[in-house]
Amino acid sequence: MEEQVLEAISDYELERGKPMPNFNHGYIQLNLGVALREQYGKQFSVVSEVSIPTGTSTVTPDVLVFSKRPVNWFETKPELSEPPILAIEIQSPSQPMETIVNKANALLDIGVKTVWVIQPALKTVSIFSKSNPPKTFVEGTVQDKISGIELSFEKIFATE
Repeated sequence: MEEQVLEAISDYELERGKPMPNFNHGYIQLNLGVALREQYGKQFSVVSEVSIPTGTSTVTPDVLVFSKRPVNWFETKPELSEPPILAIEIQSPSQPMETIVNKANALLDIGVKTVWVIQPALKTVSIFSKSNPPKTFVEGTVQDKISGIELSFEKIFATE
């Protein structure tokens, strides 16, 4: 008889509806936030972990880039109704690619212009948009022609 092992779902997964990130995920997420703010902070608002309603559910991308908006420290809503220009998803080790692609499509359906999907284990960045087939970068500079945002692999996958 086969023994079935059921993994407990963490509070993080229940709250956010996605697998718990690991060290590499967190490292890349911080790299992205710092690099995007350094390069585009005057032009865009860069944030992490903001929930976006998709109509049937709510998704929480790892990094989001919005048109420049003022920070309101008294704002208490956990969700924003305005879609970001760019949403970035970093694949967690236990997260199936199909789940991320479905999330990317849901984000595009609500008006997000582009979604970047980063696979840390493969060191790839794929750009999804409504108007073009996905494009995958494996080195050099990620060039998102729709959002106008470019980031080097050196900054995304920096280790220092």
